[in-house]
Amino acid sequence: MNHAEFSELHSRCVVAKELYLFQIEKTIAMLAGCTPGPLPLDERLNLLTQEVAESDAHEAYMGAKRLVHNVAKLGYGFSN
Repeated sequence: MNHAEFSELHSRCVVAKELYLFQIEKTIAMLAGCTPGPLPLDERLNLLTQEVAESDAHEAYMGAKRLVHNVAKLGYGFSN
């Protein structure tokens, strides 16, 4: 792996983090609409769909971070 490849890997990690944070913010905004009673069915389904999107974004971020972390431990010159 060369410096350009490592930079690309790192950039993908940054993008994954930003997408994950976006999904977190979206979930939090949806949860702000909580009421004393149960949410209507369509809102519950939307929240469930959003929770899946947030979970998927978290997994993508953790995978990208894991790759960068593994390369960083040895240096990108030794990660082939």
